[in-house]
Amino acid sequence: MASHAAIAAVSRTLRTLLRDRMVTGAEITLAPPDVELAGVSGARVNLYLMQVIENAALKNQEIPGTGHPAAYGHPPLSLDLRYLMTTHSAVENQRDADLNAQTLLGDAMRVMNDFANGIDRLAIVNPVAGSPGDPILDPDLTNEFERLKIVLHPATLDDITKVWSAVSGTNFRRSVVYEVKVVQIETPLPRVSPKPVELRRLHMSLRRRPEITDLYVSPVNPGDPLGEIRARIGEEITIIAERIAAERLYVRLGTLDPIRVDLTGDGRIRIALPDAQYPADADHPSPRPIPPLQQLQPGPLEIQLFAFHPAEGVEGALGPGAGINKSRRYASDIRLMQLVPTVAGATPPTGNAASVLRVTGKRLWHKGAKGAEIIIGDAAIPVRIPQPGDPWATPTPTAVEVPVAAATDIIDVSPTPYPVAAQVDGARSRDAGITFTLGL
Repeated sequence: MASHAAIAAVSRTLRTLLRDRMVTGAEITLAPPDVELAGVSGARVNLYLMQVIENAALKNQEIPGTGHPAAYGHPPLSLDLRYLMTTHSAVENQRDADLNAQTLLGDAMRVMNDFANGIDRLAIVNPVAGSPGDPILDPDLTNEFERLKIVLHPATLDDITKVWSAVSGTNFRRSVVYEVKVVQIETPLPRVSPKPVELRRLHMSLRRRPEITDLYVSPVNPGDPLGEIRARIGEEITIIAERIAAERLYVRLGTLDPIRVDLTGDGRIRIALPDAQYPADADHPSPRPIPPLQQLQPGPLEIQLFAFHPAEGVEGALGPGAGINKSRRYASDIRLMQLVPTVAGATPPTGNAASVLRVTGKRLWHKGAKGAEIIIGDAAIPVRIPQPGDPWATPTPTAVEVPVAAATDIIDVSPTPYPVAAQVDGARSRDAGITFTLGL
């Protein structure tokens, strides 16, 4: 397979082909169309590599016969090359100069057409191109699995004029575009093979995974709605599930580690949403801290159950193996709740446009939040880190400050108590009774 020199090898191959098989005896050059090459005079055909495209069909395909079926794939870089071909008469200002350029163009296109799909079988016959008998195909391309194929690319006049308009100070010249498929560049990185299977293990169990049928915030007071799925930090949630009778049962809350819960006979699991510490459980008799980056934040909250059941099995290498008894984990389906911020208070309760409203609570802001707002009535005020001269304090998860002036053009200035809410990443608080009155 070719190395990183494969692209240049294709260009050299095309130059050798044209030198060997053209009958007009023109010089073949490889240069940008606006470059005058030193030492080159007379009629010439110029090839310019104007575009390199990854071959999508071979992007993920290994070279057949390479690697090992058990090894990780490492496909080569497969490329299609597009060349701009132009012809130049020996003397450009003569009466028939353009006719001479057209003759050269026809000769070069004939060669491309006649030998487009068999370059690897051609040998040099013209001493001008090299030693007679040597292959026309560049040595860097020998033993390639994919054979080079040359096709006339149907470039429009607009496509070609865009190339010439990008070349400063050069007049437009008749050109055609050829596409060469496909050159493959092998990476020098070593292949990585997975470890062989040394120990085989087979488990058998008739257990079925648990299934969550419902979940909601546990009602606290008589009359609290049943089915509330907007939960706050510290609140208890109820999970109703089937097939949870197990050796051990765990609840996974969002990004937290699974928390072991006690088994119940009614199919209901109750657990409080932790703030900065995991609760004590049968695996951890004492609370332990939750890393800050792992703590629950407002937004969608995934909830899943893990049930562990004893399972029988057999393990061994090449022999018949031996019986084993180990626990096996069964994961439930995933259900969603919404974790919302908590608004505990807002001061001052009354103010004017010059006031700075301070809101306290939980999960009101965090560094990774895509958006945090304090909502007064229907007016949303973004929570922003203060710049020099701003009168509000730096936001924290438990307290944020916003300028009331940012909302006075939206809310009515009459002395009406407006409800105050917080919204973080689309999750809006559900606390009631916190208001702010805008005075004159």
